[in-house]
Amino acid sequence: MVNGTRASAQAVIERTKSRPPRARTSIAAVIAVTSWMSVVAGCAPETRIVVAAPATPTSATAPGAALPLAQGAASSEPADKARAAVSSDAIQVFAAAESSVLRTGTSQAFIGVGVDVPRGHVAFRPKVAVGLLVDTSGSMAGAKIESARRAATTFVQNLVDGDVVGVDVFDDTARTLVVPTVLDAETRPRILAAIAALGTGGSTNMFDGLTLSESHLAGSPATHAVRRVVILSDGRANVGRSSAAELGNIAERGLASRVQVTSLGVGLDYDESTLNALSVRSSGRLYHIGDPREMTATLQREVALIGDTVASDASLEVVPAPGVRVIGAEGVHSTWNGRAFRIPLGALFAGQHREALVRVALDGAEAQTERPLASVRLLYRDPRDGDLERVKETVARVSFSSDDAAVARGADERVKAMVSLVDAGRVQIAAAQRINEGDFAAADRELSVAQRSLEERAHATRDVAEKKRLDSQAQALGATRSSVAKAAAAPKPVQRSEALKLNKEGMSTMGF
Repeated sequence: MVNGTRASAQAVIERTKSRPPRARTSIAAVIAVTSWMSVVAGCAPETRIVVAAPATPTSATAPGAALPLAQGAASSEPADKARAAVSSDAIQVFAAAESSVLRTGTSQAFIGVGVDVPRGHVAFRPKVAVGLLVDTSGSMAGAKIESARRAATTFVQNLVDGDVVGVDVFDDTARTLVVPTVLDAETRPRILAAIAALGTGGSTNMFDGLTLSESHLAGSPATHAVRRVVILSDGRANVGRSSAAELGNIAERGLASRVQVTSLGVGLDYDESTLNALSVRSSGRLYHIGDPREMTATLQREVALIGDTVASDASLEVVPAPGVRVIGAEGVHSTWNGRAFRIPLGALFAGQHREALVRVALDGAEAQTERPLASVRLLYRDPRDGDLERVKETVARVSFSSDDAAVARGADERVKAMVSLVDAGRVQIAAAQRINEGDFAAADRELSVAQRSLEERAHATRDVAEKKRLDSQAQALGATRSSVAKAAAAPKPVQRSEALKLNKEGMSTMGF
């Protein structure tokens, strides 16, 4: 696991403050994203950002499949219970420029920022509030709804007494089957009975369903700081407001009440652009479920991640130094909080790593030999201490030189890798759309360029761990290209499956 700080690239001020809980500023709808996710975020393009996602064995059963972002890569594997206990005290925050030495006259630069949470046994399991939101439209009939019933049953069985669970459904309308209820020996059987009675029929009113479930969780007791809507859907919203941007707005609104969305796209007909939007704008997670039978294992994994939470309501704030201006971020939800550029992260679990690239503009760089770029602060709530707000901080600093060799020697390998990986993630999502359009040649060209870029970066890096994750991603893209080539001559369902898997891989690279 990465240390979280690089002495050659920055001077570190690592401190933890404790302050009394305070009300958070409402989240404004300020999203800076690339053109490939303009629909997802509902906003104009800006600069680039990658948030390293959990890397897990298969795309069907976990959020970060086959996309290990190694040092900064997340592992969403459940924490190793044999290891030492992990608490929020062990969380590390890092910040560094692409190089600790920038060329004199540089006007723009990337700052890599992120959070590393050690793996291990969670010292304190917070109480959680979960809203199960199930698509019961006609297309879910048969194996899908049967699998959904089994998966939801297992999910509830794996939660602990004291957690809160609600069950909502949507078809032509949205309805509540179980109001948010505290689990205990008496209530658990009633909740399971409601799940067992799930039926199907009608259209897909996802907007009202998400609005209903989110509003329930927003009113959760203060004791239940980890809040998650888990939506299972196989289709496209076709009743009421149905665009990805409109549904993304609802998901984003939930962040103000600390509600995140986990989306399970089931089968081949769901709208990936909508589920992408729900994940991006709520700092949530996305799963592609090719086979309905995979739902149970997926939800088992999801409840394990929720239970391994070590911090909630987390966000990274980038406070630019005098003479430095944040231009923006790309592909994730972001807001301004006064002078601070904020990237909401939500709940953090043991073994998780989150990374982001933020572009900044520098004024008068030629007039200085050394300067700070920004203070990067992790704000979060500590479940162990009654939801106490805490802060960890580090400062990214650079010097300037006209010597290209000095600039090269100061390169931060982790940040360089992040730049290559975010480009790869963007290409994967774009290539998935090319496949949907039937343009397999264009998809392969784009994937080929991304693969070659990763290979070149891996060859150039001096860091063993970064080389490993870059090589791994390049190999994964190579395997994807082979699979895409085979799909070109395959039936339409196979092609659609390939597009959805590739979209999921791209989202995983981007951290969802």
